[in-house]
Amino acid sequence: MQKNLRENRKYLRRRARRRKRIIIFFIFLMILAMCAFIVLRAQISLPYATVDLSTLARIEISGFDSDGIATVDGDEDKIDSLLKEVRSSYEDQMFHVHELDDTDFAAFRQSLSFMTPNGNGLSNGQTIKIIASYDEELAKKLKIDVTAQSCEVTVEGLQELKRVSVDEVFADLDVDVSGISPEISVSVENKSSHPFIKKLRFAIVDPKEFYSEGDTVSVRAYFDENLCRATGYTVDVPADECVKDYSVSVGERYISSASELPPGIVAKAVDAGLNAFRDANEYGVRVFCEANLVPVYINRKATFVYDSCSFDSAYFKTVFPEKRGELGLSYNDLDILYDVVISQADGTTCTAKAAVRFSNLVLDDDGSCSYDFSNPTIFSMSYFGARVKKNVVDEYKSTHDIEKVGL
Repeated sequence: MQKNLRENRKYLRRRARRRKRIIIFFIFLMILAMCAFIVLRAQISLPYATVDLSTLARIEISGFDSDGIATVDGDEDKIDSLLKEVRSSYEDQMFHVHELDDTDFAAFRQSLSFMTPNGNGLSNGQTIKIIASYDEELAKKLKIDVTAQSCEVTVEGLQELKRVSVDEVFADLDVDVSGISPEISVSVENKSSHPFIKKLRFAIVDPKEFYSEGDTVSVRAYFDENLCRATGYTVDVPADECVKDYSVSVGERYISSASELPPGIVAKAVDAGLNAFRDANEYGVRVFCEANLVPVYINRKATFVYDSCSFDSAYFKTVFPEKRGELGLSYNDLDILYDVVISQADGTTCTAKAAVRFSNLVLDDDGSCSYDFSNPTIFSMSYFGARVKKNVVDEYKSTHDIEKVGL
């Protein structure tokens, strides 16, 4: 009996020890599982990459001291390196909170932008702020831990230049004007000996073939950063503002209205026009034939002479502005009409109407008139006066302003 009791006690002790080992084993397994879970969760929660976004910026500072310009954009190599690190960490993990694909990486790259709020007019030693922006939701999905978005950069390396004023730039520019308004030509020539200014290119802004008295011509001086660096000079205004205006003036313009004709000028034209009536044979045959008269020839030559020439009327014509420069059109015409008597050797006479034209009369600044009445020629002659008037007046109504003027 006692033997059985001892055996039973040994059995119970062995069973207790086995149960204890099993419990300890299960507790160990639970602890191991909890550790694995904690490690896995910690791994999943850790970022794939940690970055100060401002370090991804590429900063270029150009220009000159006191006029520098900062240009900021993304450094593609650094951005590539960041995304490569994120992709590698993502692929190394067995479990992921979010599934990622190429579109996520491309979208995050696209969302990155960089700027500086004070990127102009920079000087050496000045501090500028670089600010980065990004899509926060995409950064969380990609497990990118952004520690900072901005930084400060000190400007340095800008070249110090000597400055010249706009007045100095244009001081030795020769602006040549020639012609008579409204047919004035304008040209420019750089005659400077200054080491910087002599290398500038000067050109008229929106040039025209011709200009009128009082027009304004804008001339621009062209220079770039390379020229400034090479010479050590710059202008105290931006390149696109280095412009100077010039007023076009030659002191002469074509008379544009009969009211501008000086007193007595028509009478002088009438007297000068009489010198055109030298050789009546030029128009005699036509006039006699129009009058149904038979021309007389001696030794096969006509025998017409002018018996008399008297003033009939005068017309002053000025070309319309839109017609200026058209082939064959003068800026102004002073047409003098005469009553003419022509005779021939047999004593037959015939009356006719004739017109002498003087063109391009010029008014000077002092109010005087410039003209050339030295070589008058007959513009039109006919037995029929209406034909001459048509040639002088009617044919020009579409191109000229026509005014009848007196002596």
